Amino acid sequence: MPSITEKELLQFLKAIEEGAIFLRPESNPQDIYAGNVAYTASNGWRITIFNDCNTWDYVDKVITADGRSVGFDSIDNDMPTAREYLPADEIAWRRYGIPGYCRFQCTQCDADLDFDLRKAPFLCDPCKALRKHDS
Repeated sequence: MPSITEKELLQFLKAIEEGAIFLRPESNPQDIYAGNVAYTASNGWRITIFNDCNTWDYVDKVITADGRSVGFDSIDNDMPTAREYLPADEIAWRRYGIPGYCRFQCTQCDADLDFDLRKAPFLCDPCKALRKHDS
């Protein structure tokens, strides 16, 4: 089966940026401070992003709904534009849930989290209080 073309990959990444395709992470991206974060996309594709110190680093792998795939080595060696792709920090946070270099953010209000709150469920004190109040 042929792999994903660079054009297809870039169109997919653009659709994520624009919000036309939504991502659902398999686990909270902030739980994976350094490592691969896997997502299922609303179009049936799967994408894995390498998160380095809570910074979106690179695309590690993409698998289409029909089973075609492309991995890091092919992207790095054969797809120069895709290799250099890097979303803006705001896109990395809004679309991928990756907050930025050495940052942890509240998943409800985007506030930076104090050291003792840098764990699941990644909520600041006011948002935790609201959640308890609403329960």
